[in-house]
Amino acid sequence: MNALLPKATARLDLGFARRGDRTVLERRVFSWPFVIGRTFRLDQVPAEMLTVIMQTSSSAIHGDDDLEQIITLGPDTAVHLTSQGATAVHRAHPGMVARDRVALRIGAGAFLEYLPEPRILFPGSALDQVVDVDCAADATAIIGDGFGMHDPSGAGAHFRSLQSCLTLRFGGGEPVLVDRFDLRDGPRGGTAFGSVLLVSPQGAERLEPLAARLTDALGSLEGLYGAASLLPGDAGIGVRLVGGTVQNLRQGLTLAWSGFRQHLYGAAPISRFK
Repeated sequence: MNALLPKATARLDLGFARRGDRTVLERRVFSWPFVIGRTFRLDQVPAEMLTVIMQTSSSAIHGDDDLEQIITLGPDTAVHLTSQGATAVHRAHPGMVARDRVALRIGAGAFLEYLPEPRILFPGSALDQVVDVDCAADATAIIGDGFGMHDPSGAGAHFRSLQSCLTLRFGGGEPVLVDRFDLRDGPRGGTAFGSVLLVSPQGAERLEPLAARLTDALGSLEGLYGAASLLPGDAGIGVRLVGGTVQNLRQGLTLAWSGFRQHLYGAAPISRFK
């Protein structure tokens, strides 16, 4: 390959549409390392929900990877999108940074659960992640994210850098939320951290009691600190989580997801065993 040519971007482009009383995967375009297999109908509530598991042939993110995901939900669709398992982020050579860009486009009356498994940051890894969420005014979304640290040698080495930026807007307007962090050379140890957002402009009166209940419930989990609060502009609820292990983090992510689904539909989600 000509070394002067730009490195190709690995792309996953999925489009969903409503057909009768069901959501269907209408567009499925992907290149290595992304893989999409069959879809699943697991939940009775909402009955139209389609579950899709994103897979990668490499099962990891490498030092110079350039990844892009475009997820588009048409009107009145319902989609649960997750990944096959925790994704390792491997060491990057000095000057290299792995990039992962995610665009979530959620149409009128649609409902998206975007809940990938945590990223596991290995010593020397460098990741720049961007998530751009654009919702219709009456759309709803549950969006989760998580990271853990792991040093196979047990020496306590840590990742080189982790940059993340999530932007939330409605109907292509100005951002109502920009959530950004930039971590360098740490933290050390087995710390795991993440967040879950409920994007649902219902107003503070309906959402404040839910945030309080979630904060109380998270406080009962061993090895985890978590709290829920209202997002700016009455856009929904944000949950922050910090745990001693990735397993602690997963418990917090699952509790928040289940609490949000119970609030929206009056029923907990069906567990996805992977």
